Amino acid sequence: MKLSPEERKERIKEYNKRRYQNMTEEQREEINEYNKRRLQNMTEEQKEELKEYNKRRYQNMTEEQREEIKEYNKRRYQNMTEEQKEKRKEKTNEYNKRRYQNMTEEQNEKRKEKRKEKKKEYDKRRYQNMTEEQKNKTITPH
Repeated sequence: MKLSPEERKERIKEYNKRRYQNMTEEQREEINEYNKRRLQNMTEEQKEELKEYNKRRYQNMTEEQREEIKEYNKRRYQNMTEEQKEKRKEKTNEYNKRRYQNMTEEQNEKRKEKRKEKKKEYDKRRYQNMTEEQKNKTITPH
């Protein structure tokens, strides 16, 4: 019985899923450490290739596949412990700090403009969703 490429992918996916679920926490940690080291030991060129590969892969996904990823991430974040959430938040902050430091003045200005626009849109939606009483309170505070 010869499997189609899609069926083979699906079987491998299921196999990996079961395998990962049956691992102990230590084994999962080992894999994470291995992947971390592997990434750190990559040359800039290799990192760039990986980045391009992932970019193409994401672009070639169907909308359904992208939705699946979003749903998976949503569940994953919801199931995180407070400690994990905090750790993730710290990593994100560190990443953003480095990213903003490496921005040119022009990029920084664009970022600020986008933030202003988003805030305006948010405020507009928020104001539209207010009751009359709430609107009166914001206009004439006590």
